[in-house]
Amino acid sequence: MKNLIYIFSLLVFTTTAYAQSNNPVDVIEETKVKTVKVKEDGKLIEKKVKVNTVQKQEVKIDPKDRYDLNGNRMDTPIKVTKTVSVDNDKDANYETKTKVTYYKFDNADYAFIPDEKGFIVAVKNGEKDKAFGKARYSANNMSYIVTTDEYTGVGYFDKNKTFVIEYYDGESDGLVTKEFKISK
Repeated sequence: MKNLIYIFSLLVFTTTAYAQSNNPVDVIEETKVKTVKVKEDGKLIEKKVKVNTVQKQEVKIDPKDRYDLNGNRMDTPIKVTKTVSVDNDKDANYETKTKVTYYKFDNADYAFIPDEKGFIVAVKNGEKDKAFGKARYSANNMSYIVTTDEYTGVGYFDKNKTFVIEYYDGESDGLVTKEFKISK
C-alpha cells in the first residue's frame, strides 16, 4: 500500500510539472484538395493536389495583465508550415510531399524549403517565390553555410526559433547579422 501511495504521488507530481512547463499554443489547420488535369505524352491525366497549411502561435498574456481573468494577449510570431502532397496514380496514397516554413525579414516573407542537403530559401514575390539563397548543413549539423548572390555566411536557429545569418561585410569591415523571424 505504501508503494502504491508513492507511485500515485510521483504520477501526480510529474503530470503537474509537465502541464506547468508547456505554453499554450493556438493551432489553425486547413487542408485543401484540388483535382488538376495535366497533359503528359499526349494523354490527359488527372492528379490530386493536397495542400495542408498549419499556423501555430504561442499564447502569451501581457505581464501587466497576468492576474486578470481576461488579460490582453501579447503579439507573438506565427509559424506557418505548408505541406503540398501530389497523388500521381489515383490511389489512396500521395507520392510527392513538399514542406515549406515561412519566416519574415525586412517586411518580406521568406520560404524555407527543405531538401536533402539543408534547405533552399526563397523570397515571396506576389504569388510566386523567387530564389534567394541556399543553406547547407555544416559538419556539426548545428549550423548552416548560407550562400546568396550578395554574401556567404553562417546561419543557425536560436532558442526563439529565429534563423540568424552572420556574414563578413568587406565594405564596412564588420560582421553583419540578419534575423529571419517566424512569419506573422
